[in-house]
Amino acid sequence: MKLEKVVFLIATLTLLSVSGCDRAPQARSSPPQTDTLQRIIDRGEMRVGYLVWAPCVQRDERTGDLSGIYPDMVREIAKGLNVKTTWHETTLANFAAGLKSGQFDFCVGATFITIPRAAAVAFTQPVTYVGNSGVVRTDGGFRPTSIKDLGKPGLKIAVLQGQALEEYCQRHLPEAELLAIAGGDLTAPLVAVTSGRADIGLMNTVTVAAYAKEHPEVTPVLMGGKQVEMLPLAWSVRATDDGLLRFLDASITYLKATGRLEQYQEKYEVQLLYDTPRLHAAGQDSE
Repeated sequence: MKLEKVVFLIATLTLLSVSGCDRAPQARSSPPQTDTLQRIIDRGEMRVGYLVWAPCVQRDERTGDLSGIYPDMVREIAKGLNVKTTWHETTLANFAAGLKSGQFDFCVGATFITIPRAAAVAFTQPVTYVGNSGVVRTDGGFRPTSIKDLGKPGLKIAVLQGQALEEYCQRHLPEAELLAIAGGDLTAPLVAVTSGRADIGLMNTVTVAAYAKEHPEVTPVLMGGKQVEMLPLAWSVRATDDGLLRFLDASITYLKATGRLEQYQEKYEVQLLYDTPRLHAAGQDSE
């Protein structure tokens, strides 16, 4: 009997132990997580990801110093917070991963807001809007003043394969002869005009302006209010960084309202918009 009692006692203790393990632990109060903005203030350092794309962000290859519209804005924001800025170069393919891994707090790459990207990161309000323009031969007589002028049968239009401009031309300019160039070189459609392969090359206005400045054999067209398909460029934060996103939105609004963004933009010789582009009826050119 003594042995049986011992076995029973062991079994009872085992059952109680298992029951105790199954019992839900009492909720423990965890300390609130410090948001990214507060961490920036606490450490006195703003970690900023960037992509080189003049004039938004440009880098001196000799010194490594950054300049451009976005660094000017970031430095003003850092000054207001009384923190220093450290810069981390990234790419379009890696900026979202850099945010998620904590490599930098936010990214000021010249990134267009797109639906797939908005699923991975949170975007600020648009900082600038960039459209698409073109170049033609300086010694030629063709000078389009609107996108409608590109609808001439047989006109050779160079675009980069896979970009939105290719689909745009297929939809709106079916009579033109489209030269879609493969690869990632943004200047390729413009080089096609220089080499005589195309009558006009289309690309974003920033790249067009920079290329035309270095290549007098071509002339930029469809600039200013004649740009094609305005797209918003914005900064990005982690999808969960609501506090930092609100702060950056407020800072951008301040820099716009006080004229500082306009002053920064005027320092660089390129046509960018820093305000909302005027809307017009679908399928019509803006005047």
